Amino acid sequence: MQHVSIQWPEALDETRFLAEYWQKKPLLIRQALPAFETPLPADELAGLSLEADTTPRLITCDSNGAYHLEHGPFDAERFETLTGNDWSLLVTDVEKHLPELLGYLQPFAFLPRWRIDDLMVSYAPVGASVGAHIDEYDVFLLQASGARRWSIDEHAGRSTALLPDSELRILAEFNPSDTWELQAGDLLYLPPGVPHHGVACADPCTTWSIGFRAPTHADYVMRIAEMIAEHLPAQRYTDAIEKPARPGELDSVALARFARIWKEAAEQDSEFLAGLTGRFLTESTNVAAAPDSIDAATEAGDCELWILSPFSRVAWRRSSRIEAASVMLYIDGEEYTCSQALAMQLSTAGESIDADRDARDEQDAEVIRRLVLAGSLVMVDADD
Repeated sequence: MQHVSIQWPEALDETRFLAEYWQKKPLLIRQALPAFETPLPADELAGLSLEADTTPRLITCDSNGAYHLEHGPFDAERFETLTGNDWSLLVTDVEKHLPELLGYLQPFAFLPRWRIDDLMVSYAPVGASVGAHIDEYDVFLLQASGARRWSIDEHAGRSTALLPDSELRILAEFNPSDTWELQAGDLLYLPPGVPHHGVACADPCTTWSIGFRAPTHADYVMRIAEMIAEHLPAQRYTDAIEKPARPGELDSVALARFARIWKEAAEQDSEFLAGLTGRFLTESTNVAAAPDSIDAATEAGDCELWILSPFSRVAWRRSSRIEAASVMLYIDGEEYTCSQALAMQLSTAGESIDADRDARDEQDAEVIRRLVLAGSLVMVDADD
């Protein structure tokens, strides 16, 4: 497993980056990963986009300058039709399909693991682009091979209007304030909402985008409301009518009763709400099929060495309601209680778990067993 770290510029470190740049302003770090050599050549990326369980996109630009979007997986014949510099290939969740790349997420471990969304890799021939656009989340753009010219717009009062009738969220107007050419190993951080435009230059290039999850307030409130509803008692609305009602009127007494129902449901204990939030942030729909039993899961070998499924999401928190040595662990929308050491180990990208060595007590051993049966832990070879 490859492990790398960011080479911060002089007088800058993780703490200062968080204080001065994170979600505030862009930052270009030259040779953040010195002498970086991509482990994923363009032809292998194209091969990955042919596989049935991937979600690649192909963005093409026609002779009128309009961009068009195609969703994969693709077939090899589609690539044979591509010529010139009017197309780009983007593949999301690359680290989930190629777990050997998980180590490249370690440089970003100073940020919450549950915030990291995926590693997206894009390929573009010289001159190709996907148009000027805005991301609504934090992103680190690592130049993996070739060179790409990035421009951003930090002008006051910049326009965020989009092209009408476009399949993509392309900006109708883009006036760059800064432009840089990134070489392999250079890293550009962009906070949410910064208009940017990248064009492959000099050579065909691949760019790695490390994106961070940012659920909308609406998504959070809607899902938490659903979870709260699942825990409410099976009660129905009741009233105490004191006088005949006027036809169709929704009177103040009824409205007050409904308001009380909502208030009582929404005013949840902070510990209960924290648990729902942990479940919400780690929900995943792509976890591997669970084995029928531990024996079935380990029949391929004697060594019980496990790794968190690449598609699993993980978070943990402290709680005043359990022993100080334990924490609440959330994986794939489920809640567990385990040691902080095990929680941190599971939260480290690419870290393996030895079922015998790392089961520090019966509690941790039971959590490991449950994670295996849930499909959240998958077996790896001891030699990997």
